[in-house]
Amino acid sequence: MVDFVYLIWFLHRVPRSREEDFRTVVHDAVEVFRRHGAIGGTVMEVSDPEAKYGCSDIASGVDVAPEEVVYAELTYFHDRAHYDEVMPKVDADPELEELYDKLVETVDISRILRSEMSTVFELTNTEELATYRRTPHRHWHPAQRETA
Repeated sequence: MVDFVYLIWFLHRVPRSREEDFRTVVHDAVEVFRRHGAIGGTVMEVSDPEAKYGCSDIASGVDVAPEEVVYAELTYFHDRAHYDEVMPKVDADPELEELYDKLVETVDISRILRSEMSTVFELTNTEELATYRRTPHRHWHPAQRETA
């Protein structure tokens, strides 16, 4: 079972030419949140944007240019009280201000979607979660920047 019940969700539309810069900035920002007490964060690249199962594709609901890649970012907290405890420390960290400035240079900040969310319910296949946790996965890190 996952421990979080409150999160900040971002949807980023990133120019393909700035993906590596974006990944570095967001990685470092999530680290600031973690350092000040957040449970952690996840950044996910939309890998298959096609419409399926009668649903619309993401580009239908969100204006995504052909030269953009969509990323979702999630930062986890135990609950709203935990979020309220951590955020003043995060907001006061001068490193986050520097990272924000870099993000503004990397993407159009006005096109980032942001929301805070609380868990309504969660169903977990504990066997599959255990298998997933035992399986090695490739994780991106700024020190392992991809080159085109």
